[in-house]
Amino acid sequence: MNLRLRTSADTEMKLTELDRKIRLSSKAAIMRIAIACSLKKEGDPRIVNGERVIYDIKNQGGIDYQRLTIFGQAEDIFRLLMINHLGVNITDEEFFPELTCAHIKRGVDFLYSEYRYIDNKDKFFEKLIDMSR
Repeated sequence: MNLRLRTSADTEMKLTELDRKIRLSSKAAIMRIAIACSLKKEGDPRIVNGERVIYDIKNQGGIDYQRLTIFGQAEDIFRLLMINHLGVNITDEEFFPELTCAHIKRGVDFLYSEYRYIDNKDKFFEKLIDMSR
C-alpha cells in the first residue's frame, strides 16, 4: 500500500499559486476540489492525447503528500467516486497514487486556468458552485 504521492513540478507550481490566491486552509483542500472538478469531466484522467500516462514517482518534480493529508477521513468516498467515474473496479495501486495523481493534475490544470481567466476569488467560487449543479 502506497502512503504518499509526489506531484509534478508543474502541478506543484499551480497549486502554490492557487493557494496564494484563494487562501484555503491548505493545498490539500485545493487538491480535493481539483479531484472533484476532474470527476466532472468525461474519461480517464490518465489518458492524455490518446496515450495512457504512467505515474512514476521518480519522474515527478513536485512535493510529496501523504495519503491521509490529501483525503482526510474521506478516502473511501473519493475511491468510490473514482470507481463510479470509470465504471470499473480499481486496485489500491491504481487508486493511489496513480489515479489520484492524474485526477489532481487534471483538476488543478482546470482550476488554474479558470482562476487566471476570472482573477477574482468570489467569482471563482461562484463558478465552482455553478458547476456543481
